[in-house]
Amino acid sequence: MSKTRPTPKQISALEEVKQQFEAWRRSRANRERIPDFLWQAATTLLLSGGFSVNTIARNLRLNYSALKDHAYKQPSASIQPVPELSPTFIEIDPPSLFPECVIEMEGNSGTKMRMCFRGKADPGLIELGKYFLREQT
Repeated sequence: MSKTRPTPKQISALEEVKQQFEAWRRSRANRERIPDFLWQAATTLLLSGGFSVNTIARNLRLNYSALKDHAYKQPSASIQPVPELSPTFIEIDPPSLFPECVIEMEGNSGTKMRMCFRGKADPGLIELGKYFLREQT
């Protein structure tokens, strides 16, 4: 899901959920279905970012497709996938209100643009920002 490295807190959460799955597997009756609270924990790990579906499925010894189905096709009321946002351009008028300004933009493809300026912004920078966002859609 995410290409970023997991944080120590996320790694700790994965280990905790892994231990919960192992404890359940030791105490379960033969062929008993995975309880909802464990699916919820695995789904929460996935949607929190830091780990791919494959990494979580492998660590928790889950079926890849089943985990993906639980996370994306049957979200609970408390866990909703993040909706896709379309890029928007916000023009600040007048741009000379800020003595120093840094503007960062990121397109849907992950392309980033950063503009830094002091004093009055050049109108060319505004047009450049508009062009960047237009190319990302």
